[in-house]
Amino acid sequence: MIEEGSGTREEKTYRIAGILFRLQSEVGDPGAYLPPAMEGFASSGEPDLTLRLIDEEEALCDPLKRFFPPRFNLRREGEKLVFGGGTGQQSHLGYISVEDSLAELGLPRLDGPWRVEEEREAVGEALRSFLAACLQVLLLREGGTLLHAAGVSTGGEAYAFVGHTGSGKTTLAARFPPGEVLGDDLLAVRPLRGDFLLYGTPWPGREGGRVAYGGLPLVAVFTLHPWAPRDMQAVGAGEAVAELMLDAPRLEWPEEESELLDIFSSLVRRVPIYRLSVGLEDDIASFLREFRASRGKEG
Repeated sequence: MIEEGSGTREEKTYRIAGILFRLQSEVGDPGAYLPPAMEGFASSGEPDLTLRLIDEEEALCDPLKRFFPPRFNLRREGEKLVFGGGTGQQSHLGYISVEDSLAELGLPRLDGPWRVEEEREAVGEALRSFLAACLQVLLLREGGTLLHAAGVSTGGEAYAFVGHTGSGKTTLAARFPPGEVLGDDLLAVRPLRGDFLLYGTPWPGREGGRVAYGGLPLVAVFTLHPWAPRDMQAVGAGEAVAELMLDAPRLEWPEEESELLDIFSSLVRRVPIYRLSVGLEDDIASFLREFRASRGKEG
């Protein structure tokens, strides 16, 4: 904590996917409103982006109306990306400025009483969505992106299983030893020295799966098709890009689609993509061991 005059500013730094975020709050301790695994990503160092949570009167007056429904997007205003409400809404909840290495989100006091529990839940959803938006914006700047995927690591390598909600990512991740799981819902990928590295993030799936930091070379991506007959097929570059684009998280600002297209086009040139059809009852850990053995890898 940092004392400033008569007030107190909470401050903490986190590292996610190689990106350092310094979170500064003048509205109380945000810890209970962050992703549940956030403490495992605590770090130190000079931040790539400072996130300020500022005291805002409009947010205090009616937080449920201001932050609900929890569907947020970005729109460009000059050099800033404005974080606002859902499609068709022009609310200005906060902004991200990569050039200034600064982001701000207006919130009510986090340690004050809530009139109904739904107010607290709506504010927490807004804060977590804002953090994810900041991460995605910085990842895109570095040639990376978030993925809706489960990720595992073994033998110093990482594997991603990409799929939309209901494709079995959480069930699949649970088949692996806990120490091998990077995440079961939201991962990050970014290029570094000729490789694409796969990272866990603090966001587990709805069932609260395990997450870990990661940062290992991504050697294969499997797109999940659980309702098709059991099979695994290599996917050509064009089809692979289309499948990855289909399941990519979106923040819906104009440049986003072209940036994602460039990133996935680069990814599929370096990492093989396979269409994988497995059932929820299948032994996916054994499948991965066999896959590694076919590549001349042990374990």
